[in-house]
Amino acid sequence: MIIAIATFRCQEDKKQDWIDWLAGEDGLVKTRAYEGCQAVETLSSPDSSTVLLYETWDSVEHHQAYVGWRLDNGLGELLEEMLESPLEVEYFDLTGV
Repeated sequence: MIIAIATFRCQEDKKQDWIDWLAGEDGLVKTRAYEGCQAVETLSSPDSSTVLLYETWDSVEHHQAYVGWRLDNGLGELLEEMLESPLEVEYFDLTGV
């Protein structure tokens, strides 16, 4: 199991649009149904235009396949319209501490 943290630094006037897209029929419902996805939680900063996705996946490879699928289906163009800087993704292992 791997944790993926995706950081979306939205343009100020696009943050709610991004959250609405995530909540819509093309958003996280499809992410949660994708092979290897165990869970996805959305975090929204009250002090900035940042939205985080805290994602649990079977493996890095599963997540990267998912990201590739999203990019092949137009997500890159949508993100260019919504974000003020490129999407950041970091992978983490649970330490058990």
